Amino acid sequence: MNLVLGLAEIGRLYPEREAMVYNEKRFSYSQLITQVNRLANGLKKFGVQQGDRVLIILDNCPEFVISFFAVLQIKGIVIPVNPQYAIAEVEKIVKDALPVVVITDTSTAQTFIRIREKIALPASIIVIRSEPTVPALHSFTQILNSGETSFTFDQPYEQDEVIELLYTHGITGTLKGVMLTNQNLYSSATAFAELCRITPQDRILLVSRAYHVIVQACAMNAPLMAGATIVIHDIWTTPEAVLRTIEEEHITFFFGTHPRYRMLLDYPELQQFNTSSLRVAYTAADPMPPEIFQTFEEKFGIQITEGYGLMETSLICSNPVDGTQKAGSVGRIIPGVKVKIVDYEDREVPTGQVGEIVVSGSSVMKGYYNREEETRWAMRNGWFHTEDLAYIDNEDYVYIVDRKKDLIIRGGLNVHPREVEDVLYTHPGIFEVAVLGMPDPVWGEEVVAFVHLREGARIETKELQEYCKDKLAKYKIPRRIHFVNELPKTSSGKLLKYELKQIIENT
Repeated sequence: MNLVLGLAEIGRLYPEREAMVYNEKRFSYSQLITQVNRLANGLKKFGVQQGDRVLIILDNCPEFVISFFAVLQIKGIVIPVNPQYAIAEVEKIVKDALPVVVITDTSTAQTFIRIREKIALPASIIVIRSEPTVPALHSFTQILNSGETSFTFDQPYEQDEVIELLYTHGITGTLKGVMLTNQNLYSSATAFAELCRITPQDRILLVSRAYHVIVQACAMNAPLMAGATIVIHDIWTTPEAVLRTIEEEHITFFFGTHPRYRMLLDYPELQQFNTSSLRVAYTAADPMPPEIFQTFEEKFGIQITEGYGLMETSLICSNPVDGTQKAGSVGRIIPGVKVKIVDYEDREVPTGQVGEIVVSGSSVMKGYYNREEETRWAMRNGWFHTEDLAYIDNEDYVYIVDRKKDLIIRGGLNVHPREVEDVLYTHPGIFEVAVLGMPDPVWGEEVVAFVHLREGARIETKELQEYCKDKLAKYKIPRRIHFVNELPKTSSGKLLKYELKQIIENT
């Protein structure tokens, strides 16, 4: 089984049940499948073939869901990309993936026109919701309307076929594509649906961005494989809008990062909204401060359920929705996944001892696209090495202790210091720079830069932030910049990051 056939089966079982809600639009499963079929047939007529890569850069919307499943249906490879990325970041992905089609909106289409002119990329650009005004663009609506309403599944869907390519800087700082297969996506979706006991009666709020693998598994694919309803918000706007949707649409499942939970809890008129329909509040992006768990349970009457996963593995561990949730733990290992805690020689360590988390199982990626050496290293000895440090207690609950590398997680989004440093180093006035994450009460971690200027250079913080705007996504731009006379180092030249953290703590 896979996502495409799973959706078709749900459509046969519950054709009139509500599948998606978006603003004033409501789609039954029958209508959703018809739209997927039409777009799949339309893309085939447009020239998209099996194995072709299709890049989708959209905020949450019905077109995202329809495009995602239509590309899978014709055995293409879908590449969801964060709409927040700057043009330089998108260009790197495009150069590596070489998509044949890009599906986006008119506000982002110009970015791809500029990229295509710069690197001679032959990709066609399809825009949603409006008729193109320039010859370089094609209409999503016209392509969809050109396709037939039924689809012939004339070829088998192999379990190990790559169907999704997700780009991450991950734990190394080098941008690379994570190859996910039919088995990866379907097993993650069904395992999560079982874990949270999602049924056709559930209504899931999709407000976190669906380009991310954990959000796809939890708030899009799992609900659709269970016959539930997904209520779509383009993006997070205000706590009021989310609370109103929870009340009016009788939302039973909410997924969010801890900054979003904090914003809900800090909203002064929270008690005016009826949120009693909620039965599951889930998070799996970054560590949740203990006070948020406690306050949320006091105000909403349910616990936040926390899990842990990576783009390369999807969900690995989760606390039970109903049952014992241990403070500080990301829960137990989910079905279909194997986890070990190992030392630096890959020897399994005793219960309670800290080591690196390594993972195997049906949700683990096939590898990194066009990066065989990195794949072999990450997957050595048959286990994916997360480079996260943790321990398991005697009841099999997993506790994340630290990150082996210096990855920053700001609001659930990965920021690698090297990526930010590389951009800052291109400024002619900078001699040396170091970037690290520091605890932040709202975003979990904040990006902080220490800058050693060249002799005679004069740069203001705002000027440097402005310089980063078209080179980095907004959330990656340092919010705090410290100008220093030199960076602290050991006698061998190794940067002393703990001294930089002390500088911040003492200011």
